[in-house]
Amino acid sequence: MRTLLGTLALALLSSSALADDLYLVDSDASVINFATIKKQYIVEPATISQLTGSIDDEGLVSISANLDNINTGVEIRDTRVQDLFFHVAQYPAVHVGGKIPLEILKGSTPISKASVTLDVTLYGSTKPVVFPVSIVNTGEWVMVYSSKSVIVSADTFGIPKDNLNELSATVGDIAISTSVPVTINLVFKRIELN
Repeated sequence: MRTLLGTLALALLSSSALADDLYLVDSDASVINFATIKKQYIVEPATISQLTGSIDDEGLVSISANLDNINTGVEIRDTRVQDLFFHVAQYPAVHVGGKIPLEILKGSTPISKASVTLDVTLYGSTKPVVFPVSIVNTGEWVMVYSSKSVIVSADTFGIPKDNLNELSATVGDIAISTSVPVTINLVFKRIELN
């Protein structure tokens, strides 16, 4: 049900705890952040909210982010990014999934750092992405957040340059970077299955 960043949360959980528990993304508290860069120095931050996902008792992570939930702070910009760049009618969401290695699941410290490789599906293309994260485990809640930005390129996921050119044309053909820094802030709630 909920996945992407949930995998990262597992980095602190013991395998015995996972055997009886499911960790669900708190949609109200979790967000993906990115920033577009135009004219080489103008940074425009954006967020994707209302994430869904989970980490199951085998360490499988599945997270989805609906691209209709992009918020740049300017409504017309939101629509242009969604329709012209991401083509949300055809590719409505970003999906993140994978499995946490068992050696990562054995951690018992309440605060930890890890690098987790997950498969990211964007614009119909799936690629492995390494997420450097910090994890805080309170027992009832697991918080996973970026310890370093991940640079994501449109080229990596096969997003055509024409998409960026169409977006650029709406702002006077100003140059827009094909790469963006991405960070995550995920909160998971432990659900006891017994």
